[in-house]
Amino acid sequence: MTKKILLGIALVASLAACTDDYKDWLDPQVVGQPEKVSFGDGSISTVGVIDFNNITDEFVKVCNISAPTSSDASYTPSYTISLGDQTFPIDAAGMMSAADLQNYIISLYGRRPVERTLDATVSMWLSNGATTVKTATSDVFHIIGIPKAPQISQNYYIVGGPNDWFGSAQSKELKFNHSGKDVYEDPVFSVVFKASEGDTWFAIGDDEACDAIANDNDWSKLFGTTKGNGNSGESGTLDRRYNLSDDGSFCVPAGGKLIKVTINMMDYSYQIESLNISENYYLIGGPGEWNNSKDQKFSHSDKSVFEDPVFTYTFASTGGEMWFAFGDDEAIDAVGEGTWNKLFGTTGDSKDLSGSFDRRYNLDGDHSFCVDGSAKYYRFSVNMMTMTYEITPLNFSQYVYFIGATDGWANAEQKLESPNMDGVYTGYVYCADPNGWGNEFKFQRVAGSWDDQINSGTFSGGISGDFADGGDNIKATAGEGIYYVTLDLANNTLNAVRIYNMNLVGDFNGWNPGDDAQQMTWDANEYCYVITNAGVTSNGWKFTANNDWGINLGYGESNSLNDLVGNGGNITVAGSTIKLYPTRKTSGKIYCTVE
Repeated sequence: MTKKILLGIALVASLAACTDDYKDWLDPQVVGQPEKVSFGDGSISTVGVIDFNNITDEFVKVCNISAPTSSDASYTPSYTISLGDQTFPIDAAGMMSAADLQNYIISLYGRRPVERTLDATVSMWLSNGATTVKTATSDVFHIIGIPKAPQISQNYYIVGGPNDWFGSAQSKELKFNHSGKDVYEDPVFSVVFKASEGDTWFAIGDDEACDAIANDNDWSKLFGTTKGNGNSGESGTLDRRYNLSDDGSFCVPAGGKLIKVTINMMDYSYQIESLNISENYYLIGGPGEWNNSKDQKFSHSDKSVFEDPVFTYTFASTGGEMWFAFGDDEAIDAVGEGTWNKLFGTTGDSKDLSGSFDRRYNLDGDHSFCVDGSAKYYRFSVNMMTMTYEITPLNFSQYVYFIGATDGWANAEQKLESPNMDGVYTGYVYCADPNGWGNEFKFQRVAGSWDDQINSGTFSGGISGDFADGGDNIKATAGEGIYYVTLDLANNTLNAVRIYNMNLVGDFNGWNPGDDAQQMTWDANEYCYVITNAGVTSNGWKFTANNDWGINLGYGESNSLNDLVGNGGNITVAGSTIKLYPTRKTSGKIYCTVE
């Protein structure tokens, strides 16, 4: 039988919505707890802790009311309870709406299931049908309640999936990403991982579940789908296996490359998406326009996007606050058609320098990224496998550009690179004096711009090796040829080593860096070293300079001929005609061709 609450007055009980204004739940709630307070010539006595995890009724007892004496029997009494600035109906037995009370607690403290203490007063009203008057209000007493909410762990993991079930439970390698906020403020976790070659089967575990597997071979604490083993679908609810009738393992059919799993542990819901990584990504906004231009393209290695899911774009600051997003071809093309919700935005605060991201249509707004513009440059790196990003403020650009007598002071095409953007630039430049102007040059921070140029006066730490101070210019003192250059703008130093010969060295010649039979010839027209009688094999080889190992070139991290680095790995491509392009004139990387 439903309990009725008598009210002789018109009261609007406002239900408080859950907001982002949460109290500090690490601050202990230390309050006095009187057992009884006065209520006119009656009293209010308190009840014990109200735990909503154990309440199923529509109404809950919040106090015991001993009503004040009414002198006129023609007036009917009714009662209200005030919590903060809100007032709710209550009956003579001290029963109020369970939903009203829990919603009020959540509005103040969030859903974390710990004891919350509320200040309350009860008022009595008398009504004869025409007139209503308040006759008494109690002293303040306390209501202690615990919101109904599931236990939420700090960490969750994929168990199974592309990895061995037992091993993945022990390693906890496939960890869900999270905002870092309190888990009761943000109960959403997500992870992206590679699909298996066939159907992908997996479960979800927290630390307790994974440790139970590793220590006791107990698999019952994993989370599975309530739909039944292998019937996960795209969305549903999850629960511990010990509450399910079977394992409840999730299953994603074969066909996709990546799987994204999002769980909301407040309502134990999940969503599963099959994803692919695009070949291209672009910045929109920032130093550029908010349009469908694809000028601001991210860089990427020569590996497949599934082997290397990291894309990077470095851009110059405008000196003030900069807002931007990014997207793939689909998203940028959609912008041209007036649709903006396919762009990617941050799941956290716009000014966070690292975090996770998602499509705008999965977010509650644009969630554009923002930097304050205090650095000269910013490097924006996104990992499309983990859907995480990192923004690094930089005060050095990636390249500086060589300009001088070699090209008639007209073209700043050769360049040195600072891979870590730490101000240390290295590489090779071809110095010549075809017009008899003197074998001199400078460097530019921006190709073609003389603003903030790098000249001999820049190097307060000194110029050494085969370069020298040529007045305002820098001078190549060892004549026409290739020079290996180390330019350190952090310490304002410059050093150069003239390259007198470039050799091939490898397994085929006993790794002899001074093998004259494997010397290359400089082609000034193509800006490359050439050899047509190479003896290299797929067993491994490299380039060495000046018959020594001090300067050498091999594979970079991408193991590609299009990205050679100093002291790199062995090259494994066989051929007889090899061309080495060391000056970065036609590419941002040092590269070679093998035929």
